[in-house]
Amino acid sequence: MRASRLALASVVATLALVASPGIGRADEAAAAPVADAPALGPLLSRLARHAQQFEEMKRRGSFTLSGRMEELDRSGQVDGRKEMVVRFTATPAERFTEVVRYTEDGADKTAEARKKAEKRRAERKAGKLEKARDLHLPFLASEQPRYTFSFLERDPGDSSRVRLAFAPLVAAENAFKGSAWVDERAGEVLTMGLSPSKNPTFVDHVDVTLRFDLATPLGRAPSSITFDARGSFLLFRKHYRGSATITDPRLGF
Repeated sequence: MRASRLALASVVATLALVASPGIGRADEAAAAPVADAPALGPLLSRLARHAQQFEEMKRRGSFTLSGRMEELDRSGQVDGRKEMVVRFTATPAERFTEVVRYTEDGADKTAEARKKAEKRRAERKAGKLEKARDLHLPFLASEQPRYTFSFLERDPGDSSRVRLAFAPLVAAENAFKGSAWVDERAGEVLTMGLSPSKNPTFVDHVDVTLRFDLATPLGRAPSSITFDARGSFLLFRKHYRGSATITDPRLGF
């Protein structure tokens, strides 16, 4: 039971570091192409620039994350809730994590969370923690050869908005299937729905939706994340859902 919980929580946490009817869904990647398709080559080149800017955001960006994760019972009722506000500050040497507030089922556990964060930082600096898996957008130039891309539709209310599907040539835990609404003219991702093309052990599914509504010097950045995840181990089953908003973005260096 603990193994399944840790595996599922790890996947959710990693994905969290990707609303309207226009948001792409992970299960729509195989939809048939539609007419009025843009030239994918030039568009993917523009999206590659945005994806590269996103890599810089991950390395240099400082921001505040306010989130909630709920564990659901078999009937779909909330069985546990964790809420947090965390400030991430990027420096050339490392990224600092400041736990502003953390609660479990309404009980303030901020002090405990801060101690755990300091312990993880010390273990990481000592090389005792496995390096976190770095995940990349499918549109990154180095990632594009791993994927197939196809046009799904154009927004009838805004011709500059198009939806693209993506799927990996070979399924892997760090390769995603899903779709994204993008700005064809600016070459930027607007929203994205994705899930791993191969689920890790003990994980049945993870669906993640990201909105890129924050304006930064490096282009659009994620403003909100929602997820739904299920996992199982023997007779034990876990179901989590959650959301997070990102505010106060700035370049740390």
